[in-house]
Amino acid sequence: MNTTQLSRNAGSAFKLGIVGGIGPAATVDFMSKIIRNTEARCDQEHLRLVVEHNPQIPDRTANLLTGGADPTQALYEACKRLELNEATHIVLACNTAHAYIARIQPRLSVPIVSMLAETVAHIERHWPERPTVGLLATSGTIASGVYHAAAAGHALDLIVPDASHQACVMEAIYGERGVKAGHVDGPCKEALLRALAHLAGRGAGIVILGCTELPLILAQHAAYRIGAHTVALLDPTELLARRCVAMAKNGGTVPVAAQDC
Repeated sequence: MNTTQLSRNAGSAFKLGIVGGIGPAATVDFMSKIIRNTEARCDQEHLRLVVEHNPQIPDRTANLLTGGADPTQALYEACKRLELNEATHIVLACNTAHAYIARIQPRLSVPIVSMLAETVAHIERHWPERPTVGLLATSGTIASGVYHAAAAGHALDLIVPDASHQACVMEAIYGERGVKAGHVDGPCKEALLRALAHLAGRGAGIVILGCTELPLILAQHAAYRIGAHTVALLDPTELLARRCVAMAKNGGTVPVAAQDC
């Protein structure tokens, strides 16, 4: 049996809680990845999910950059509702929201599975030569330093766009025709590709799509051609989905060797 395949009753005690709505389309995308990565023969072999889909949670980037409404309490309350609904593990379907985990986790009795930690671990497992890693993310994620904190101690050279190209990333996400407005092609893709080309030109051999909406524009790809360069595009939500499926198969934990199955 493939290590991602759930036996008829395997993982029945595993129940994944998803803090969703941050953003809405990214939540649906993550759930789809959970389903696609589960080799099931019937409904009963899929993972048990409970979703707290609350788009009214204050914007994380606005809080981190300009002192907008603090989302910490709303994120905690969402996690607590998932805990009360018997979730055994929780995920946040938003990279930037990981900046608040340190405040939230001590108040919970179930673990939050870090999408960022899984992404860094995946790079460490598959690129032992440690190529330069580029990060495409919201300005809030970059300002919070959460990816740099996740990469600390892993000898990764993590680079981010310069100011003008970071503006392209924010346009792709928050612009009038950005992905948060429901667009996945046209101006948002063009802006994102400009930022990607910039990182590739600076030597990034791997680029993390570090906002959960960005994989709606560019999918994970082992060898994506951008101009004269080839880069590996990594989708943290895809990597997290695979890990959650493997965890369900293994009773809530998973050996390192099984994490990429």
